[in-house]
Amino acid sequence: MTYINPNNLMLDPSGPGSTYHYSVVSNPPIHPSSMHADMPERWVLPDRRCLVRIPRPLQFSPPQETFPPITFSVGGWPGVRVKEVLTKSVMVDCPYDTPLAHLGWRSTVISLEWPGYVRRTFQDPQNARIEVMSGDRPVNRQQLAIEVCGTLSNYWVSARHHRPSSGFERWALNDNNIQPADVVLLSIHYYRNQWVPEFYIFE
Repeated sequence: MTYINPNNLMLDPSGPGSTYHYSVVSNPPIHPSSMHADMPERWVLPDRRCLVRIPRPLQFSPPQETFPPITFSVGGWPGVRVKEVLTKSVMVDCPYDTPLAHLGWRSTVISLEWPGYVRRTFQDPQNARIEVMSGDRPVNRQQLAIEVCGTLSNYWVSARHHRPSSGFERWALNDNNIQPADVVLLSIHYYRNQWVPEFYIFE
Protein backbone atom coordinates (compact mmCIF):
# COMPACT_ATOMS: atom_id res chain seq x y z
CA MET A 1 0.00 0.00 0.00
CA THR A 2 1.34 3.39 -0.97
CA TYR A 3 1.99 5.76 1.93
CA ILE A 4 0.56 9.25 1.55
CA ASN A 5 2.03 12.02 3.63
CA PRO A 6 -0.92 14.00 5.10
CA ASN A 7 1.14 17.16 4.65
CA ASN A 8 1.05 16.61 0.90
CA LEU A 9 -2.74 16.47 0.70
CA MET A 10 -4.32 19.48 -0.97
CA LEU A 11 -7.51 20.74 0.55
CA ASP A 12 -10.14 22.48 -1.52
CA PRO A 13 -9.25 26.17 -1.02
CA SER A 14 -12.86 27.13 -1.62
CA GLY A 15 -14.50 24.32 0.34
CA PRO A 16 -16.36 24.43 3.70
CA GLY A 17 -14.38 26.38 6.26
CA SER A 18 -12.65 28.52 3.67
CA THR A 19 -13.01 32.28 3.39
CA TYR A 20 -14.54 31.85 -0.06
CA HIS A 21 -17.15 29.38 1.17
CA TYR A 22 -18.05 31.65 4.09
CA SER A 23 -18.43 34.66 1.80
CA VAL A 24 -20.79 32.70 -0.49
CA VAL A 25 -22.94 31.24 2.28
CA SER A 26 -23.21 34.56 4.11
CA ASN A 27 -24.32 36.42 0.96
CA PRO A 28 -27.18 34.39 -0.52
CA PRO A 29 -28.73 35.55 -3.79
CA ILE A 30 -32.24 36.91 -4.20
CA HIS A 31 -34.72 34.08 -4.34
CA PRO A 32 -35.43 33.53 -8.06
CA SER A 33 -39.11 32.88 -7.38
CA SER A 34 -39.59 36.36 -5.95
CA MET A 35 -38.71 38.17 -9.19
CA HIS A 36 -41.94 37.36 -11.07
CA ALA A 37 -39.89 36.12 -14.00
CA ASP A 38 -39.16 32.79 -15.63
CA MET A 39 -37.32 30.44 -13.30
CA PRO A 40 -33.66 29.72 -14.11
CA GLU A 41 -32.99 26.38 -15.80
CA ARG A 42 -30.09 25.79 -13.40
CA TRP A 43 -29.39 26.76 -9.83
CA VAL A 44 -26.13 26.47 -7.90
CA LEU A 45 -26.01 25.60 -4.19
CA PRO A 46 -23.49 27.11 -1.74
CA ASP A 47 -21.39 23.92 -2.00
CA ARG A 48 -21.27 24.50 -5.79
CA ARG A 49 -23.44 21.52 -6.69
CA CYS A 50 -25.67 22.33 -9.65
CA LEU A 51 -29.42 21.78 -9.78
CA VAL A 52 -31.58 21.44 -12.88
CA ARG A 53 -35.16 22.69 -13.01
CA ILE A 54 -37.97 20.20 -13.51
CA PRO A 55 -39.70 21.38 -16.74
CA ARG A 56 -43.07 23.08 -16.55
CA PRO A 57 -45.65 23.82 -19.27
CA LEU A 58 -45.63 27.46 -20.37
CA GLN A 59 -48.87 28.19 -18.52
CA PHE A 60 -47.10 27.31 -15.26
CA SER A 61 -44.50 30.05 -15.42
CA PRO A 62 -44.19 32.68 -12.65
CA PRO A 63 -45.22 35.58 -14.93
CA GLN A 64 -48.60 33.81 -15.25
CA GLU A 65 -49.20 33.31 -11.53
CA THR A 66 -52.29 34.67 -9.77
CA PHE A 67 -50.72 35.53 -6.41
CA PRO A 68 -47.15 36.12 -5.24
CA PRO A 69 -45.33 32.82 -4.68
CA ILE A 70 -44.55 31.13 -1.39
CA THR A 71 -40.81 30.61 -1.18
CA PHE A 72 -38.68 28.20 0.82
CA SER A 73 -35.09 28.78 1.89
CA VAL A 74 -32.66 27.62 4.57
CA GLY A 75 -30.16 29.98 6.12
CA GLY A 76 -31.18 32.59 3.58
CA TRP A 77 -30.21 30.33 0.66
CA PRO A 78 -33.11 29.51 -1.73
CA GLY A 79 -34.32 25.92 -1.73
CA VAL A 80 -34.76 23.05 0.72
CA ARG A 81 -34.15 19.35 0.11
CA VAL A 82 -37.28 17.21 0.14
CA LYS A 83 -35.67 14.46 2.19
CA GLU A 84 -34.57 16.92 4.89
CA VAL A 85 -38.09 18.30 5.18
CA LEU A 86 -39.62 14.82 5.45
CA THR A 87 -37.08 13.61 8.01
CA LYS A 88 -37.60 16.85 9.95
CA SER A 89 -33.86 17.45 9.98
CA VAL A 90 -34.16 21.05 8.84
CA MET A 91 -36.38 24.05 9.46
CA VAL A 92 -37.09 26.41 6.60
CA ASP A 93 -36.56 30.12 7.13
CA CYS A 94 -39.49 31.88 8.84
CA PRO A 95 -41.07 28.48 9.64
CA TYR A 96 -43.93 29.89 11.69
CA ASP A 97 -45.07 32.45 9.13
CA THR A 98 -48.59 31.79 7.86
CA PRO A 99 -48.39 32.67 4.14
CA LEU A 100 -51.93 31.46 3.34
CA ALA A 101 -53.74 33.08 6.28
CA HIS A 102 -54.70 36.27 4.43
CA LEU A 103 -56.59 34.32 1.75
CA GLY A 104 -59.32 33.19 4.15
CA TRP A 105 -59.47 29.68 2.68
CA ARG A 106 -60.26 26.45 4.52
CA SER A 107 -58.33 24.30 2.03
CA THR A 108 -56.39 24.47 -1.21
CA VAL A 109 -54.86 22.17 -3.83
CA ILE A 110 -51.25 21.21 -4.55
CA SER A 111 -50.64 19.87 -8.07
CA LEU A 112 -47.23 18.39 -8.86
CA GLU A 113 -47.55 18.58 -12.67
CA TRP A 114 -44.57 16.24 -13.01
CA PRO A 115 -43.37 16.04 -16.65
CA GLY A 116 -44.23 12.82 -18.49
CA TYR A 117 -47.05 11.80 -16.15
CA VAL A 118 -50.48 12.85 -17.36
CA ARG A 119 -53.14 13.70 -14.82
CA ARG A 120 -56.15 11.54 -15.57
CA THR A 121 -58.66 13.12 -13.20
CA PHE A 122 -58.74 15.82 -10.57
CA GLN A 123 -58.47 12.97 -8.05
CA ASP A 124 -55.14 11.91 -9.56
CA PRO A 125 -52.45 11.33 -6.89
CA GLN A 126 -50.45 14.20 -8.41
CA ASN A 127 -53.08 16.38 -6.74
CA ALA A 128 -53.46 16.79 -3.01
CA ARG A 129 -56.02 18.87 -1.16
CA ILE A 130 -54.50 20.31 1.99
CA GLU A 131 -56.10 22.06 4.92
CA VAL A 132 -55.21 25.73 5.17
CA MET A 133 -56.51 25.80 8.73
CA SER A 134 -54.93 23.38 11.21
CA GLY A 135 -57.55 23.41 13.93
CA ASP A 136 -58.07 27.10 14.64
CA ARG A 137 -54.67 28.12 13.31
CA PRO A 138 -53.57 28.66 9.71
CA VAL A 139 -50.93 26.30 8.35
CA ASN A 140 -47.42 27.71 8.67
CA ARG A 141 -44.54 27.71 6.19
CA GLN A 142 -42.85 24.64 7.69
CA GLN A 143 -46.10 22.65 7.65
CA LEU A 144 -46.70 23.75 4.08
CA ALA A 145 -43.24 22.51 3.04
CA ILE A 146 -44.03 19.16 4.68
CA GLU A 147 -47.34 18.93 2.80
CA VAL A 148 -45.74 19.68 -0.59
CA CYS A 149 -42.81 17.32 -0.05
CA GLY A 150 -45.14 14.65 1.31
CA THR A 151 -47.29 14.91 -1.81
CA LEU A 152 -44.23 14.25 -3.98
CA SER A 153 -43.11 11.35 -1.80
CA ASN A 154 -46.56 9.74 -1.87
CA TYR A 155 -46.88 10.19 -5.62
CA TRP A 156 -43.44 8.68 -6.23
CA VAL A 157 -44.59 5.44 -4.57
CA SER A 158 -47.26 4.93 -7.23
CA ALA A 159 -45.48 6.58 -10.17
CA ARG A 160 -42.37 4.40 -9.91
CA HIS A 161 -44.38 1.49 -11.32
CA HIS A 162 -45.29 3.43 -14.47
CA ARG A 163 -43.22 4.64 -17.39
CA PRO A 164 -43.37 8.32 -18.29
CA SER A 165 -44.50 9.42 -21.73
CA SER A 166 -42.02 9.05 -24.57
CA GLY A 167 -39.45 11.82 -24.55
CA PHE A 168 -39.68 12.36 -20.78
CA GLU A 169 -37.49 9.46 -19.67
CA ARG A 170 -35.01 11.83 -18.04
CA TRP A 171 -37.68 12.83 -15.52
CA ALA A 172 -38.83 9.29 -14.69
CA LEU A 173 -39.74 8.70 -11.06
CA ASN A 174 -38.36 5.32 -10.03
CA ASP A 175 -35.64 3.55 -8.06
CA ASN A 176 -33.13 3.87 -10.90
CA ASN A 177 -33.72 7.52 -11.70
CA ILE A 178 -35.32 10.36 -9.73
CA GLN A 179 -36.20 9.70 -6.10
CA PRO A 180 -37.55 12.19 -3.53
CA ALA A 181 -34.07 12.40 -1.98
CA ASP A 182 -32.80 13.90 -5.25
CA VAL A 183 -35.29 16.76 -5.27
CA VAL A 184 -35.04 20.33 -3.96
CA LEU A 185 -38.13 22.51 -3.42
CA LEU A 186 -37.72 26.22 -4.14
CA SER A 187 -41.28 27.56 -4.09
CA ILE A 188 -44.94 27.05 -4.94
CA HIS A 189 -46.94 29.23 -7.35
CA TYR A 190 -50.68 29.68 -7.68
CA TYR A 191 -52.20 29.29 -11.16
CA ARG A 192 -55.97 29.73 -11.37
CA ASN A 193 -57.03 27.06 -8.86
CA GLN A 194 -53.93 25.19 -7.75
CA TRP A 195 -50.44 25.59 -6.31
CA VAL A 196 -47.69 24.18 -8.53
CA PRO A 197 -44.24 23.58 -6.95
CA GLU A 198 -40.94 24.58 -8.48
CA PHE A 199 -38.72 21.53 -8.08
CA TYR A 200 -35.06 21.10 -9.01
CA ILE A 201 -32.91 17.95 -9.07
CA PHE A 202 -29.17 17.44 -8.75
CA GLU A 203 -27.45 17.53 -12.11
